[in-house]
Amino acid sequence: MEGDVATGQTPAAAQAPGQAGSGCSRALFGQPLAALCGEDGTLPQPIQELLNILHQQGPATEGIFRRAASRTALQELKEALDSGADIDLGSQPVLLLAVILKDFLRSIPAKLLVTDLYEDWMC
Repeated sequence: MEGDVATGQTPAAAQAPGQAGSGCSRALFGQPLAALCGEDGTLPQPIQELLNILHQQGPATEGIFRRAASRTALQELKEALDSGADIDLGSQPVLLLAVILKDFLRSIPAKLLVTDLYEDWMC
């Protein structure tokens, strides 16, 4: 899977680079969540779609978050997502999508779980 990852067109993807349908034109990777999320607090459309695919196909995939994906395919898909290219994520290998999600989470500059909210989480 080292070819072109962009396949097909959807109207939502043409709205904003990296943030199809979210109204934000920033790249996906390396941005604070507050800058990525829409006004209603939703994740960018490509991340929502990726999570949906992982929810459907991930449990049946052995080693979903342990196994590696092709570095070339990872870099191509990551660049395409960052540039706002229209990508059919459903046609991508589920292992590649899991690696993309892990990379996305690692690239968020701020902490996701802050100790100030520990008591709220434990309720």
